[in-house]
Amino acid sequence: MKKNLIYIFILLFTVGCLDDKSNYDYKDLNDFTNWSVDGVRYSYTLYPGEEIKFEPEVHFSIDTLSPDASYAWYSGEEEEMILLSDKLNYTYVAEELGDFTLLFCSTDNKTGVTFTMEISVYVVAPKKNGWLILSRGAGNESQLSMILSKKQSKVVYVDGEEKPRDTIVYVGELMNVTPGLGQGPRKLVENFIYPSAAGFLVEDEVMVLQESGVVELDGIELSPVGSAKNEFFDGVPDNFDPVDAVLCYDGKWLLNADNYIYMTNLSVAVDLHSGFYLNDPSLNGKKVKALLPYFKGDYTDNFLVVGIGEDNTYFGIMDDGQCAYNDKSYTITPANYVGSYLELGNVPERNHPFLFRDVEWEFVFHAWANRANYYTSPAYISILKNGDDYYWHYYELNAETDRYKPGQKMIVESSEYAQLPAAIMNDYRCAALLPWKELLVVASGNKLNIYNYWDGLILNLTSVPHFGSEIVGLAVKDYKDYNQLLNAHLAVALKSGEVYVFEVKCNQDKDSAELLELYHKGGFGEIVDIEYKFGHGTNPSYPGLY
Repeated sequence: MKKNLIYIFILLFTVGCLDDKSNYDYKDLNDFTNWSVDGVRYSYTLYPGEEIKFEPEVHFSIDTLSPDASYAWYSGEEEEMILLSDKLNYTYVAEELGDFTLLFCSTDNKTGVTFTMEISVYVVAPKKNGWLILSRGAGNESQLSMILSKKQSKVVYVDGEEKPRDTIVYVGELMNVTPGLGQGPRKLVENFIYPSAAGFLVEDEVMVLQESGVVELDGIELSPVGSAKNEFFDGVPDNFDPVDAVLCYDGKWLLNADNYIYMTNLSVAVDLHSGFYLNDPSLNGKKVKALLPYFKGDYTDNFLVVGIGEDNTYFGIMDDGQCAYNDKSYTITPANYVGSYLELGNVPERNHPFLFRDVEWEFVFHAWANRANYYTSPAYISILKNGDDYYWHYYELNAETDRYKPGQKMIVESSEYAQLPAAIMNDYRCAALLPWKELLVVASGNKLNIYNYWDGLILNLTSVPHFGSEIVGLAVKDYKDYNQLLNAHLAVALKSGEVYVFEVKCNQDKDSAELLELYHKGGFGEIVDIEYKFGHGTNPSYPGLY
């Protein structure tokens, strides 16, 4: 819209010039169609303190070699544009975080016609988005490293025309970014604030689970801001040793090594440390085998934390906390049932009851498989092992109603499963899910496989990477892109301490894929976990890149 207003102004100005009774011959005029600029992209991502030196090469439709032209650079919104420079070349310095718009103008002095190019500049914190790597250092030390990323525009051709497209580039790494974390690294989990907290500059956090204790890091500097041991109301339990966690909209759930759960219920949605844990285990001391991954950052449609008990039967935990309407303090109202236990309801025969109750197979992988909405229940995908055979299981679980009442149960909305091909499961190491592409990535020894589980197809990899060491970790950054213009990114961690990042470029039929290497570096040590840091709760399913 801003561009349209600028062009309307320029055209009106041009008409005024043409009415001028001058001696110019207007049969040959510089026009918009053939005006172009080289050497300048449509968008840039910078870290604070970085700068860009713009040196545009302007091409007019006529007088291209020696145009009679003047130039200007502006910033700000159209109504409050600020002149930055009246020279062709300009150096921009990133001084504060935020999204900024620059306007480059070139004016044909013969006619007074001005041609414009709008440039977006995103100034971001270096550690806000990228791949996090948790490694084991000397003396069992926990070491956290990060692969840094930036959004960058590129030009692609669509129906013969140049179109700007955004992509992600990886620009380096920070090794052992938070010294002194602790010992015995186990797992990384990212936590988000209430996603629509307007006016609050509150960042995500990263929880590091380790033998020496749970530490939470802020999302900008990755510096410690909290410890689970310091958030107990009535003393730390004697056997407190968390091995896993689910971080949801209004609480934090820690799975202890002895299979008990400890919960803190937040009182303020924009303060991830506004609650406290109780010394007594949650759920009246129920023993729990696993907590399933949670689609974080969304409170409107995900009302459950899902777990699997020691009896290998699924259950739910109510997660229905909300803020008071129009309350800018973002206080979570006490009129909810957060932490209430939901027994699994009757599972119809068509939903494969043996996969939900008294499951005899071994669970080896879980992932969330969609973002719930009004039409779709929260979905998961699991891989189970039965002897030497492996099966995938896709299922949707939900509360009977979104308003809890005592005795409410968790129900199965849908369930599908099938056996995974032995060809991709021999020497199984780990797996990952591309949730929006609906593809499983499976590591077998030092080989990658991509599987279209709905169609039962092993994708033909047209570019097969050769790894000199076995794969120990996989992580994904998939994009929910309705126009299918964005490809997923896949990180692969090796036992040798190397990390690769690939762009996964699938064909339309999802029976073939090309893996384009975007990043490769060694020296990360003994890798324990690798995760993508989204930076904000809306990003896991937002169609943008950053």
